[in-house]
Amino acid sequence: MTSRGAVPAPAASRALGASGVSVAAVPFRAVSLHPAVWIAGWGVGAMLLQSLELRWLAVLSAPTFLLVGRYAARDALRLVRRARWLLLTVAVLFVLATPGERLPGPVGAAGLTVDGVAIAAEHVLRLLLLLTTLAWLLRALRHDGLIAGLHCLLQPLGRLRDRIVVRLLLALEYVDNEQLARDWRAWLHAGGDEGTEKVRLAVVELRAMDRVALAVCGAVALLAAFPAVV
Repeated sequence: MTSRGAVPAPAASRALGASGVSVAAVPFRAVSLHPAVWIAGWGVGAMLLQSLELRWLAVLSAPTFLLVGRYAARDALRLVRRARWLLLTVAVLFVLATPGERLPGPVGAAGLTVDGVAIAAEHVLRLLLLLTTLAWLLRALRHDGLIAGLHCLLQPLGRLRDRIVVRLLLALEYVDNEQLARDWRAWLHAGGDEGTEKVRLAVVELRAMDRVALAVCGAVALLAAFPAVV
């Protein structure tokens, strides 16, 4: 049984020789569009977030956090917890290093400014939006969908994409294993037999609707990257 949009197994299966990679249609949690579209859409959204001011980030964050809390709360909290030091560093850096009008009271006497707090809040909120929506995306696609989408998006790299995707797949499996993740020093020193294990990658066929959606994502990304051209 294959997922919606998946290439039938006999047509999709192929061996990649010494790389130890076998590409085949494998089931993953079905979504209405190709996983590559969801990944590209998230990437475009991340680009657009960079141009939003604090007030619009605040407006966007309310429904986003509610939806993520409903469907991917545990995954989002785990990502935020792992990025807590990054969030704290960004907040402290901008709060303490941004000049401007000082806050009233003792905090202002300590050097904290209105601009610093606003900029710190903007960057932290932007990072939280990226992390929580990424958790939602990973929750929806699962590993198979994520790998299928990246395998499609990295097609211009040729055979190199197989190596990239396999390393990502192994890293995801390692991160999901909490016991192994805690014992990372043993993992680094452990010997490995490269190429002795076959890895199966999901291959999903791009439909016309998926190609149109990817083209729209590419156009929006170009407009976001080069706004002066428009």
